[in-house]
Amino acid sequence: MGQEKEGSVRSLRVWQELDLDTVKRHLLLIDDLYGTCASCKQIGLNYLKDSKCSGCGTDFKYLATRLKDSAETGKILSRIKKENLGLTLIDREDYEAALAQKNIGSLFKDPS
Repeated sequence: MGQEKEGSVRSLRVWQELDLDTVKRHLLLIDDLYGTCASCKQIGLNYLKDSKCSGCGTDFKYLATRLKDSAETGKILSRIKKENLGLTLIDREDYEAALAQKNIGSLFKDPS
């Protein structure tokens, strides 16, 4: 029975509404193993070892990558699960597009 359940477990992309300010405060942007804190831009952070930013002290809850290869993304998801990191992997393009849309929207707000 356990084998049957294991065989049906797969990673799926899920769309969920998230507060961009909260995501940015707790986001680690990675390209491979090392990344950058989205909040303070501290570089050289390792998502496997750094649960907090060494620059600003933020707790990381989200991880974003630009990797297009689903096998590479799968490896990251496996490491997150194996190491019990408690991180949610988000699509970096989605994050950057949503952030750009938010920033453009704020340009046209009435200042009064």
